[in-house]
Amino acid sequence: MNDTPNLALPYILAAQAQKHVTHNEAIRALDCLVQLSVENRALTAPPSAPTNGDRFLIAASPTGAWSGHASEIAAFQDGAWAFYRPKDGWIAWVADEGALVIYDAGAWSLFAGSGGGSGLTGPVTNSNLANVSSGTIKGRASAGSGSPEDLSAAQATAVLDVFMGSGASHKKGLVPDPGATAGTARYLREDGTWRDMSNVPLIGVNATADATNKLAIKSAASLFDNAGNGHQQKINKAAASDTASQLYQTNYSGRAEIGLTGDDDFHFKVSADGSTWREAIKIDRATGKVTFPQLGGPREVLTANRTYYVSTTGSDSTNDGLSTGSAFATLQKAENVARTIDFNGFTVTVSIGDGTYTAGVTVGQKVGQAGPANYRFTSTSADATKVTISTTSTSCFTGNAPFTVDRVTMQTTTSGSGIWMQMAGLVQFGTVIFGACATYCLNATAPGAKIQCTGAFTIAGNTGAFAVAADGSQIQCESTTITLTGTLAISMFVLATRLGGILMRALTFSGSATGLRYSATLNGTIETGGGGASYFPGSSAGSVATGAQYN
Repeated sequence: MNDTPNLALPYILAAQAQKHVTHNEAIRALDCLVQLSVENRALTAPPSAPTNGDRFLIAASPTGAWSGHASEIAAFQDGAWAFYRPKDGWIAWVADEGALVIYDAGAWSLFAGSGGGSGLTGPVTNSNLANVSSGTIKGRASAGSGSPEDLSAAQATAVLDVFMGSGASHKKGLVPDPGATAGTARYLREDGTWRDMSNVPLIGVNATADATNKLAIKSAASLFDNAGNGHQQKINKAAASDTASQLYQTNYSGRAEIGLTGDDDFHFKVSADGSTWREAIKIDRATGKVTFPQLGGPREVLTANRTYYVSTTGSDSTNDGLSTGSAFATLQKAENVARTIDFNGFTVTVSIGDGTYTAGVTVGQKVGQAGPANYRFTSTSADATKVTISTTSTSCFTGNAPFTVDRVTMQTTTSGSGIWMQMAGLVQFGTVIFGACATYCLNATAPGAKIQCTGAFTIAGNTGAFAVAADGSQIQCESTTITLTGTLAISMFVLATRLGGILMRALTFSGSATGLRYSATLNGTIETGGGGASYFPGSSAGSVATGAQYN
């Protein structure tokens, strides 16, 4: 036999050379296995920087230098790993667990009573603890020290004491009797009394309830479910002037509110700061009618023709424009109100009272408008000399949608045209007077824009041009009389440019003017029906250039 039977330490054989090698090998094995203490038992591969003498219990399925040595003892000795196969009954201390482990049946496991620092305990030998009478607990009722005794319920209660509520006498103890009422959910208050859950003064779920918020919930969501069929959430208020609503907040500052806020109509309100509120939607409690207070809605649908009145003595802030006694002060106010209604195919007339108006109007799209004849600006007195629209640095009528204008005088200073159509659509005019217009009398500057004359009219003031059509627009006047009063200075009577077209046939001109008769450039066209070079008023011959046409 060359090795010892238990630790497999090598013997020094007779006449063996280098006996110190065998001896040192046995010493190293003893150094590892005697008083066996390992770092841990969870590693499956060697640590990256072991210290000489470190020992480990190798876990299952090891790799690297430990491969094939599962459950063995690995010792780092003299710069190399040595492995020792354990035998049943070997015991080791695992330092990182603070526990003893034992090797048995090919695996290391905790020694009974080991781990957590609890150690081993002996059996109970006190016979008084080994036997307990029914309905008792162990303690001491007799004075002095001694063996445990059986205590009755009354004796145990005296020892344990009884719960007492908050205050100077507060102490822990047995819970007081809740009473004999069955089927009632109750809770124990700090004052030591039981309260019914049906009348709880405050409830906080992950939050602190208070006198105002008696129920407080802090949660990612809350669920109010049905109990078999439907479910109603009820918010009740005492009087109509009170509030029953849902308030939505950001960082506890109000941003939106819906409900019965101050009356019995249903309101939708919003706020940017929690202080100033704007009502967006209101539903009337009696009629169910929905209104939009910020927009003046909902949109009214006409069932008959409508007239809005404008007067120099009117008011845009207090009047509704529906009568001469409640007239608006400006054309733009009448226009703005007209935008909020649905024409429904009916005609809306803006009737302008006698006087001079220094603000023009920008006409926008309407709902339910059939055409330009269904939206008309005209004088109340049917006399174009009674109503003057006189603007500075802007046009009298700026068109972004169809309309008709008649029986008014238009004039501008500094800049601006009498009628400027700047979007696709048709504008019609007739029986008007064009006073001095700083830019043009008629100005069309958008593809599809068209200005059309429907009756005789007068030019009574100097202007840069009577009519200008550009960018695919058109100006049309046919079979009517144009009266020029006085000797007028008109830089050019008509101009067609950039695919703009002017159609003026069978016209009768009364009066004269100085200036260029016409100009057609950049593929613009002027059609007179063969009127000739001197057809238009002016003192200078017209001109045609760059693909333009004059006929």
